[in-house]
Amino acid sequence: MRYIGFDMGDGESAVAAFERGSLIEPVILPVCGSASLLSAVGLLGGEIVVGDRALTDALAQELSVRFKSRFATDPASYEDVVRFVRGVLSDLRQSGALRPDDRFVVGCPAGWNTAARARYRDLLARAGMENPQVISESRAAFLYAKYARTVALDVDVLNESALVADIGSSTLDFAYIVDGRETGVGTFGETALGGGILDAALLRRAVERSRDRAALRAVLSESRSWYSYLEIEARRLKEEYFTRLAAEAAPVVKKTLRVCYDGVQRLTLQIDNEEASHLVDDPLPELDGRSFSQAVSEALANAARLTAERPPRLLLLTGGASRMPFFREACQEAFPDAVVVSCPEPEFSIAKGLAYAGWVDENLRAFRQAIREEITDARVSAIAAEALPALIPSVARLLCDLILDEAAIPIAQQWKRGDIRTLGEMNDRIAARVERLLSSPLAEETLAPAVQVWLSSLTDRLQAMVDPICDRFEVPRRQMRLDLTATGAADVRLEPGSWMGLSLVGAVLGVIVSVAAGLLCGGGGIALIATGPLGFVAGVAVGAAASLLGWSAVSGALMRADVPLVLRRVNLEKRLRSESVRRELRQKLTVSLSDEAGPFSTQVVEGFSRSFRGYVYSIAQAAEIPIA
Repeated sequence: MRYIGFDMGDGESAVAAFERGSLIEPVILPVCGSASLLSAVGLLGGEIVVGDRALTDALAQELSVRFKSRFATDPASYEDVVRFVRGVLSDLRQSGALRPDDRFVVGCPAGWNTAARARYRDLLARAGMENPQVISESRAAFLYAKYARTVALDVDVLNESALVADIGSSTLDFAYIVDGRETGVGTFGETALGGGILDAALLRRAVERSRDRAALRAVLSESRSWYSYLEIEARRLKEEYFTRLAAEAAPVVKKTLRVCYDGVQRLTLQIDNEEASHLVDDPLPELDGRSFSQAVSEALANAARLTAERPPRLLLLTGGASRMPFFREACQEAFPDAVVVSCPEPEFSIAKGLAYAGWVDENLRAFRQAIREEITDARVSAIAAEALPALIPSVARLLCDLILDEAAIPIAQQWKRGDIRTLGEMNDRIAARVERLLSSPLAEETLAPAVQVWLSSLTDRLQAMVDPICDRFEVPRRQMRLDLTATGAADVRLEPGSWMGLSLVGAVLGVIVSVAAGLLCGGGGIALIATGPLGFVAGVAVGAAASLLGWSAVSGALMRADVPLVLRRVNLEKRLRSESVRRELRQKLTVSLSDEAGPFSTQVVEGFSRSFRGYVYSIAQAAEIPIA
C-alpha cells in the first residue's frame, strides 16, 4: 500500500508517494512532466489542463490561479479546486503513476476550521479522490522534519522543543513541538499571509510604471485568464530573483511580455534589490496597510508569545517562500536563541510530510483498533477475578478497623451512658451508622491504599497483553508502559455502601452484639437483666432460663432489656478494641467478601475492567511512532 501526499499550494503543487514499510523517503511523482507543478487550471477545447499546459500563447479558457487562497472566503473558487484536482489525477493515471490501493492525504492551512476542511474534503471527493484524508500543512511539515533523513536534525534538540514555520504562497503556518512528540504539537498561523501577496504587488507596480497602464488595467479587470497569466509570470520572476540572491549580491531579473487582448500592450516585469525592498517594506492593501515584513514580524512575535513557556531551540523553515533571506532574518530575530534550519527542498517538504502522515495515521489507527479488539472485557476481568483473593484480606482489615472505630465503639459508648435504652436499639443504631459510614467518602479513602497495592500487582500480567500488539505495529513498548498507580490510570473505586446486604450487615452486628451479650451474661454465668418481658430478675441463672425457655428466648429478652446504668459498667469498649474481637470480625468480613457472585467481587472486577480499558485506550491515543 502507498500513501500519496498531495500538496496543493496556492502557487505550486507537488505530489509524493510513500510505500508502507519502506525505509526510503517519499518520492516525488511528476505531474505533466514537472516535479513542482504550477497551480494553474484552465480549459482547452473542453479538456481540463493544469500547470504549464494552461499557459499557451492563446491562454486556456477560464485560466485560474491562486484559487486555494480564495477557498475559505470565495465559493466561486470551488469549481477551480475540483477542476485542478481532476486534471492532476487524470495526468497521474495516464502516466501509470497511481495504483488502485493508493490512499491520498491532502494538506490544508492550519487556520482552516472544521467546516472549511469538510467542504474541502467534499470537493476532493467530487474530483475523484476516494476517501481523502485532510490534515494541516504545518503538521505535515512537522512529520517531514521528524522522519526525513535529508533534514538531518539533531534528535536531542527536536526532543525538547521545536517550531516549524511553513510559508507558502497563501499562508504562514506554524507547528510547535514539545518533547519530540506529535501529540504535543500545537498548530496555528496566518491564513492570508504568503508569498502570493508579493506576486500581486510586483504585477501591480509593473502596471503602474507602464505607459500602457490604462489599457493594462482594463485587461486585468476584464480578463481573468490574462490576470492569472501575468501574476504567474510575476511569481516566476520573484522566485528567480530570490534564488539568485543566495549567490549574487545584487541580481537583476527582467522580462518583457506582450499582452494580446484588446490590441497589444507591452508589460515589463523587473525586480532588483530596490524593487524587492519596496515589495517587502511598502504598505499593502491586502494587509490593511501593513507591509509584508511588518505582517511577518507580527506573526512571528505572536508565535514567540505562544511558545514563551518553552521557547523552541530549533526553528525549521519550509515552504517555497522560505527562500527569501529577509524571512530567515526575521525568524532569527524573533527567536534569537533558536537554531534556524532551512529544508533543502522546501517546495517538496509538505508533500513528503503528507505522505508520511498517511502511513503514520493508518498504522496508528490499526494499532488502536487492535488494542480495542484484543484488550477485551473478558481477558481483563479474568485477570482481575483471579487476583481478587489477594485484595480481600486488606479490605477486610481496613473495613474492620473503620467499622469498630467509627461506628460500633461510639454507639456502644452512648449505650453505656444511657443515651440508648436497649441492646436492640444499639443494634439498630450501629446498623444505620455502618450503612452511612460505608456509603461515605471516608470509606473509599480508607480502602484506596489497599486498592493501589493490588493494582500494582496486576501490572505485569496486563503489560504482557499490550506488548505484543506494540511489537506488531512498531509502537515502542515504552510508549504503552502501564502505570496503574497514576491518577486516572485504573480508577477502581471501592464503594462499600453498595455491598450492604444481609450477609455483610449480619456479620458485623453478629460479632458486636455477641460481645455485648457475652459481657452482660458473663462473670458467674448470671444474666444481668433488671426487668424484661419474660419477668427475669437479677440473679436468675442464664443456664436455668435457657433450659426452661431456650436460648433464643433469653437472647430476645436480653436485647429488649433496659439494663440499669450500674450494670452497664462492663468494659464493652475495651473488649471491642481487643485483637480477638477484631480477628473474629475480619474473619466474618472475609467470608462475606469472598462470595464470587457477591456485590464486592462484581464491583471490583467490573469496575477495574471498565476503567483499565478506558485507560489503555487513552494512552493508545497518545502513542506514536518514534523519531528515527
